[in-house]
Amino acid sequence: MGQVKFAGLSLSNAGIGPVLRRIAAAIVTLLMLTIGPSVPAAVKTTDDAEAAQRPPVIMPIFFTSKSDDCYDSGIVTAIKRIATLSQNYVNRTGGIAGRQLLINLLDDKRDPQRATANLATAIGDPQTIAMAGFTSSNRAKTAFDANGKDLKAANIPFISDISVAKIIADYPSVFTTRPSEDEERMPVIAEFVKEMKFERVAFVGLQDNVASGNLGDALKRVLAPNAIIADHRLVLKDDKLDPAAISAMTDDLKAKNADIVFIAIGNDRRNDVLNQFKSAGFTPPVFVNGRIDNLVSKSGGAMYPNDVYQLAWDGFPDVYSERLRDLLLTSIHPEYWVFQGEKNDAAPGWKDGTCKVRDDDVPPNPLDDENMRALQTGMRYADMIRLVAEAARSAPAAASVPDLREFIVNELNTTYAAGKGMFKGRFGDWSFRPTSRAAATAPLLVVLPRGIGHPQLAPMQFLRLRNDAMRRIDTLYADIDLIRADRIDDNDQTFLADFYISMNDRSGASIDQIEFSNAYLDPGSNSRQITITPIHDGGKSDAYPDHMKIYQVTGKFLYSPNLRNYPFDTQRFSIDIQPKHGSAAFIVQPPPRNLRDKSVTVDGWDPKDQYVSYDEDFVRTVDAHTLEPSVVPFYKASFVWLMKRQTTDYFLRVVVPLAFILFIAYLSIFISTHHFEAIVTIQVTALLSAVALYLALPKLDANIETLSDRLFLFTYLVLSIIIAITIARVNRRIEPIGWLKKSLALLHIAIVPLMVGLMSYYVYQAMTA
Repeated sequence: MGQVKFAGLSLSNAGIGPVLRRIAAAIVTLLMLTIGPSVPAAVKTTDDAEAAQRPPVIMPIFFTSKSDDCYDSGIVTAIKRIATLSQNYVNRTGGIAGRQLLINLLDDKRDPQRATANLATAIGDPQTIAMAGFTSSNRAKTAFDANGKDLKAANIPFISDISVAKIIADYPSVFTTRPSEDEERMPVIAEFVKEMKFERVAFVGLQDNVASGNLGDALKRVLAPNAIIADHRLVLKDDKLDPAAISAMTDDLKAKNADIVFIAIGNDRRNDVLNQFKSAGFTPPVFVNGRIDNLVSKSGGAMYPNDVYQLAWDGFPDVYSERLRDLLLTSIHPEYWVFQGEKNDAAPGWKDGTCKVRDDDVPPNPLDDENMRALQTGMRYADMIRLVAEAARSAPAAASVPDLREFIVNELNTTYAAGKGMFKGRFGDWSFRPTSRAAATAPLLVVLPRGIGHPQLAPMQFLRLRNDAMRRIDTLYADIDLIRADRIDDNDQTFLADFYISMNDRSGASIDQIEFSNAYLDPGSNSRQITITPIHDGGKSDAYPDHMKIYQVTGKFLYSPNLRNYPFDTQRFSIDIQPKHGSAAFIVQPPPRNLRDKSVTVDGWDPKDQYVSYDEDFVRTVDAHTLEPSVVPFYKASFVWLMKRQTTDYFLRVVVPLAFILFIAYLSIFISTHHFEAIVTIQVTALLSAVALYLALPKLDANIETLSDRLFLFTYLVLSIIIAITIARVNRRIEPIGWLKKSLALLHIAIVPLMVGLMSYYVYQAMTA
């Protein structure tokens, strides 16, 4: 049997007609002529194949599960699911120097010995290319102390999440995505204490706790010599504080008249101390670690009668991460990003009554606070994996695992050094301080103000400049009330908006500081098409709130439509604001979600949701003379409205005519086959009518197929199937075969309604998404 062979494959000549044989031979010849001269491409293919045959590299992921939550928080589920997605993404885009990447999920279950064993296992694996995780400073210190010698010798790049930078100081290959105390946190705290004129500072921490003790020691280093008037390190017994020790500590602080108290004892124990303060009639401002939203009572009031401060790096009050929100908005299956789990019957809270039954009739919402925390945590781990892959992107394909480790560590120290380069992840942007190998991330001050009962960004913030000096920037307390949006153009990707912008003027805020970054730039005048009318210029007023500046703004803005589900789509329209000048930087704090005006008029659209999001962007430059790269980060805020397109017109102009076309074509199959010409004429006319209807619709400049396109393609497919079966039923070879003819008739009658039913369900799902 003759064969045509090419690249190890064979095309059998048996059964192939002369024409097909000539076509096959021509294709083979063309491929030979095309590929033959391309020796470098062939060599690269061989190298890639050899790289793929080498053993995969391993990346251990360290995480901690909890067994005492009332309901599964979903954090572990998010880590596993999203880390696996990141692994698959890395492998689809080339792997690690051509090798496949496998992640190894290691849970320490809050046990220091298990954490130590997990680290030892990871270091001992010769295929370990990098490691990621570790959030507890105590467990990290225990594991590093036990495995430090082997960790140094292995030189394995380790992207950790350890909050105490000095734990990793002796390990050159270990980095942390948390900022350093000395380089990031303490300078901000020192400036805060100085700006607020606090002179008697007290510290309350835990004895033998690494993170707590580190904060207390750092305060002594950065504040004035006599600023710390009291330092109490409380002792834990059975994971609880002694009430007598809390009472004695409170009496001492009250006697010394501390004007601010730094508390680092954990969220679960913090309320015991604050309640004792209130009982003793001693309620100074406090600065805490951890979350402060749990200091708000169920009725909405503050549980502590004075200001409560904290440092935050993500999850700012009343704003979403734009990247995570965009991920949920553009996802085909948003339910995939729901991680909250089932009830944990073993949780102690069910016994003491602190756990509350969840309403399971309410469907889970990906935007719930707990779920968003799980999503953020999972995305942080995913970014760690992607960072390692990006750092190894230019590594030689033939490099050994030890060489790859060294290459990645060098890249993290140079390409992603603070001020020179930045890794842009799905969750955040990371670069590392060369001295501490900690993330160069400026923390923001968050406050739970007295009498308000809702967390917000503090009025003052501090950013580090290139010369390491700290500069104060102000928080812009602002809101945008959209009145009307119209002339929405999917092709030009623009819309007109009329809105009010109001801002508190106490820090000298003015609209002159604001750049509407997505305002349409007119190509003729090179200016933004915006008209600003002052309504109130601040100060005292009988008609308007005091200290509020109010402006009416009308302009043309850009948006980025996602037309995959057109015309049953929901689009994102935003007003993006950022500082106009780098010398007048600010960060935006909007009002709480329940206080924003959600009413807006939009022709042809139904408003569905409104939120405020933030994103961190950066300006990357290279000095062409010195070849010195630099990166300058800045925040931008987006006031976003989600709107669903009204579809009545589309139903009348498209869906109903297509339904009639399909119905008429379907009815034609019941005409006797003796009138074959009439049947086919009706069916072909129906097909041509569907094509003509599509050509008559306004054209969209979408670079993807829309749902409308898929609807028409489906109609063409159904009509073509109807025509094909009609022809087959009268075919001379098929007509004498009774069972086959009956099968085609049954198929004719059944397949069209079934396909239309499935498509109707698909469209319904898109409409209700």
